[in-house]
Amino acid sequence: MRAYLLTGAALGLLSVGAVGCTEPGPAPASAKPAPPTASTPAATPPGRGTAAAAAQEKRVKDVLDTISPDAPEFVESGVERVEDGVHHRSRLTKGSAYQLAVVCVGEGTVVPVVGGEETEAVPCDGVTVTHRIASAPAELPLAVEGRAGASGAVGWRVVAVTG
Repeated sequence: MRAYLLTGAALGLLSVGAVGCTEPGPAPASAKPAPPTASTPAATPPGRGTAAAAAQEKRVKDVLDTISPDAPEFVESGVERVEDGVHHRSRLTKGSAYQLAVVCVGEGTVVPVVGGEETEAVPCDGVTVTHRIASAPAELPLAVEGRAGASGAVGWRVVAVTG
């Protein structure tokens, strides 16, 4: 008897699942079209996932690629969307000198915060702004946030300063 009940319950669940998997029939001619959903292109926020966003990120990378990642002074770099911001911790040699380069492509201005201190604001015009770190801690927190209305791509690069 128990086996029959389990088999009946399993068949009942399968039939409910099968009904849930069928597609609805054609909509009546008087039905209104559904509004756009998050998966439709109409709902994609401007600047995200578009050709323009990819072009902004490429431009940032091109500006920062003046130093090869294979160069001995290169430490690290990254690119983020301004809307996401940069939130990174660099592991450095304590007491050594470094140079931070920040570039933004898009609109508005971003503000780097290096080791908890706000530095010079960076306009999103594709021009690199540098900041010297004279005596680095072993771990340097870096944050870059966009000011109100800022959008685009922001990149950063840390290189060791020798001599």
